[in-house]
Amino acid sequence: MNIKEIKSMEATYLDYKESLEVTKPKSWLKSVAAFANTKGGHIVFGVTDKEHKFIGLDNLQETSTKISEYISARIEPRPSFVLTEVNIENSNKKCIDLEITNGPNYPYYYVNKQERTIYVRHGDRSEKATSIEQNNLLLKGINKTFDSLPTNYKLSDVSFTLLAATFKKETGETFDLSRDLISMGFVTEDGVVTNAGLLLCDQGYLSQSKIVCTRWKGTEKGSIDGDALDDEELKDASLITLLSNAEAFIRTNSKTPWTIRGMKREENSDYPFKAVREVLVNALIHRDYQIQGSEVHIDMFDDRMEIVSPGGMMNGSRIQDLNLKHVPSMRRNEIISDIFGRLHYMDRRGSGIQRILNSYSGFVEQPEFYSDETVFLVTMPNRGVATPLSGENSPLSKKNSPLSGENSPLSNKDKVLSEQERDKLIIKKWTELKVDNFFRERTVSRLKELYKKYSIEYPFNRDTIANNFDIKVNSANKILNRCIKLGIIRKEKRGVYYFNNVLNK
Repeated sequence: MNIKEIKSMEATYLDYKESLEVTKPKSWLKSVAAFANTKGGHIVFGVTDKEHKFIGLDNLQETSTKISEYISARIEPRPSFVLTEVNIENSNKKCIDLEITNGPNYPYYYVNKQERTIYVRHGDRSEKATSIEQNNLLLKGINKTFDSLPTNYKLSDVSFTLLAATFKKETGETFDLSRDLISMGFVTEDGVVTNAGLLLCDQGYLSQSKIVCTRWKGTEKGSIDGDALDDEELKDASLITLLSNAEAFIRTNSKTPWTIRGMKREENSDYPFKAVREVLVNALIHRDYQIQGSEVHIDMFDDRMEIVSPGGMMNGSRIQDLNLKHVPSMRRNEIISDIFGRLHYMDRRGSGIQRILNSYSGFVEQPEFYSDETVFLVTMPNRGVATPLSGENSPLSKKNSPLSGENSPLSNKDKVLSEQERDKLIIKKWTELKVDNFFRERTVSRLKELYKKYSIEYPFNRDTIANNFDIKVNSANKILNRCIKLGIIRKEKRGVYYFNNVLNK
């Protein structure tokens, strides 16, 4: 490797040392362990740390020997490494490039009389591994994944009715509980349920599989009083159920949800179904289930949706630093990844990110991906308010957007009044429409509270009324039907309702 190649390397994979530190060898040996535990890297000796000036070393042979001796004595197990001389332009001196290869005998420890420590690479720093990172390295060392580990549950403690029924529906094949549970890794041969089994069993016993869903009012959390329009905690169920319920929450809280025409889903929606499913599936199968007390979060705003899952990328990379067309396909949980592939919930070829991007090919705003050591975040723009590239001909152009047009809750006609003034007039108009004659005083009061929360801009459903009024769904249906007859509520699509702007009547 020459100087030009070294200078072009990312700081994540590179450390500089002015000389070989022998009185405090930990200063560079912890980086040897960190590189071996993460993605490999280089330590170049004979370069100033701050200015990165190549000054060279006096005795290359002696330095190389000492480097090898220290690594053999202080790093366990011994990692694979290569020492190479680096020529300096216009100088007789040379530097030494120590290249460390990662794995495969994880984890690698820095050891001396006082300590035995695992280090990993975080950006351009070598730091002590967290307990979660240590566990992951230990599993990696024995070629195991978290979902393959046995639990304290026996097969008699759980059931897999939904998994068997879904497998039959999606593949056309019968799921043989006595055979397939063992062969697919949900149960050991001794009848012990694995973590994958807990995630896919009907009971959903793995508590950290929870999904927290929130539809926020506006574009930021806490920016508006009473800003949570809808929220739901999905837990204590199979991952199959959690996926389905998460999709239902997103659909219900979209102004233009995906619809089914014949055998196909209409993609002229706020959020494209295929991309939503891809992101949700990735959040469920690639998240780090070892992080106790963590959960997947779905946060929906007026202009976007954010889906956050615990655990960064397996190899320590940051996705924002990678070419999205060439992101390596890596599976943190092999067993649940395999079953989701069999159920056709995901593409086994690793083309998910490209599918997400393709769903936004006609828009200026694009999905964004971010990760660090602890989280993975995907931000999906709301296509109903995004800027189309194709102008007026776009099916989701501003002209045809649910937030535009004569009947839109945000039309120019309504903007003459402030929102507060408009809402007061609308509530006053309800009296002229004799709403009080159709409902009890308590129901009218709750309808007004619901209007203050949702106004004419945000969708809701019958469950929203049932939950806010503390009544059964059938009673909520009756209230909805009466409100529709009165004209204060309209049905936009199946399961999607809005308060009407009665000032236009």
